[in-house]
Amino acid sequence: MRAGTSLPEFNALLVLDLEDTASFGHIKKQFDALIHVAAASYGSPELLMGVTGLATRDLAETAIARGIPRFIHVSSTSVYGSADDGELSSRSQITHQSPYGLAKWAAECFLNQLKDQLSCVSVRSPAIVGAQKNPHFLQRTRTLMEEGHRTVRASNPGFRFNNVIHEDTLAGFLVHLALTASGAFRAFPVGSVPDHTLAESLQYMADEIGYQGSIEWIAPKAPPFTVNIEEAIAMGLQPLSTRETLARWLRKGQ
Repeated sequence: MRAGTSLPEFNALLVLDLEDTASFGHIKKQFDALIHVAAASYGSPELLMGVTGLATRDLAETAIARGIPRFIHVSSTSVYGSADDGELSSRSQITHQSPYGLAKWAAECFLNQLKDQLSCVSVRSPAIVGAQKNPHFLQRTRTLMEEGHRTVRASNPGFRFNNVIHEDTLAGFLVHLALTASGAFRAFPVGSVPDHTLAESLQYMADEIGYQGSIEWIAPKAPPFTVNIEEAIAMGLQPLSTRETLARWLRKGQ
């Protein structure tokens, strides 16, 4: 990202190997910020901790050595485990339930340790929709609908769903943070503005796709939760509503 321009210019996409920290030597010059979006989502606990947790620490230390002042890290709402109080926020209790969530939490802890040397922000991402097909509930439901399955199953029809963000919205926020982040380490979730229940959201998806099957509501395995995005908005997030997020994803084919 080149400083001194009216609009941000990101002039380097660095493809690094998180399993080989020697590849971090490809960062040859000083940048204004580093946005770290890569991680391992599947694999052994050892692999997840190494690639998603420890490599984030090593990358941040490389940023310090190169004189990069800001480090923006894409974390995950998986760090929470469950949301027993029905809401996720920066103040919610962390209750690990997966090696992936634990590895993301470890990455955040490592960044917090470096807060006196580097301005760090961890953005806890929910389900991301866009051109890439990510393996989450909404994408699986969309695929089933598009393939014409007779029934799709879901839980918690009546709660106001906002555990989703469009990749363009997230990218814009990350750029903003790369330009402005300063001060103490921050970690908080992002999402959409809740304007519909999950039942209304899935029915909207069905109507847009032209799905002729049925939506079956089954008993939940875990309580539902809403993402509190107030802190993200205070940091510059410009969220879409849940309906707008789904519309952009479905109507653009992205």
